[in-house]
Amino acid sequence: MSEFREQPQDNQLIERFDNLLWRIPRHIEGVTFGLSQSRLTPGSYETSLNRLNSVKERLPDIKQALDEVASGEPPDQLIQQGLTIENDMAQAYSKLSHLLHSEAAKQRIVMDRLAVGIAILILVILLLAGGLMLALIRLHHQHKKVLKLSLMDELTGLGNRRYMLNFSELLFEQSQRSRLPLSMALLDLDHFKHVNDNFGHPAGDQVLRAFADALCDEVRKADIVARLGGEEFCVLMPETNAEGALEVVERIRKRVARLSHQELGVPTAVTVSLGLATADNPDTSFDHLYGRADQALYEAKTNGRNRVVVD
Repeated sequence: MSEFREQPQDNQLIERFDNLLWRIPRHIEGVTFGLSQSRLTPGSYETSLNRLNSVKERLPDIKQALDEVASGEPPDQLIQQGLTIENDMAQAYSKLSHLLHSEAAKQRIVMDRLAVGIAILILVILLLAGGLMLALIRLHHQHKKVLKLSLMDELTGLGNRRYMLNFSELLFEQSQRSRLPLSMALLDLDHFKHVNDNFGHPAGDQVLRAFADALCDEVRKADIVARLGGEEFCVLMPETNAEGALEVVERIRKRVARLSHQELGVPTAVTVSLGLATADNPDTSFDHLYGRADQALYEAKTNGRNRVVVD
């Protein structure tokens, strides 16, 4: 969703991870050189060295996955590839560490132990840094999920009141700058309590979901739809005057009245009352616009329901 913008620290995380990918092959080359200068036989460390070289060959794939994350893709592929490389490096470290201790016990060659030990220490640091980066990416991914859930109505899949307020502030500021109208409709299902009382709350939930689906079918792509709570909903219509907004909400009202028993999941019919207000004056505040739409909705409810009242 476009409203979930990347934070500055996310870009820093990507840059740090990119730097780490650049450093890994440099350190693997250092380990290779250190091993070649030691008194260890090539056959003793060939398997571990091959594993490290395999890691180096797979780094371009990691870099491509990192670029996709930076462009907004989910980090699942990056995390999976990172875990595989981390596991290979850990196994190479384990074998080299065992080889080092075995050789030291046999020959007590201090310089060889020191050279290989430094190389292994570098690998340990890389493993720790890589693990930290992967943990941070996982944490960031989970944070985005939590943020998304905090803005979504779980029952209908629409945005919730917080979602609507976030967008309303942005759209209202844009409307004031551009001097283009912004329309708001508040919607309330008529006699919804009777549905819950007669058919039960699970049936009421199904009616709300069917209503939300119908609402989404009738609004335009630029419109913002949210469930404010209970059976009350809101539609924000940017760059839409009162006449254009009335066409949209009348279409919604008629579509809801046509919902079939199969769509609703219960043998009943439902209707909706709507209050509509338009901000076409740059001096109008959002609270004032909301209050006008709410008053219009109240009039629609008290004047017979299943109607649109325009403030």
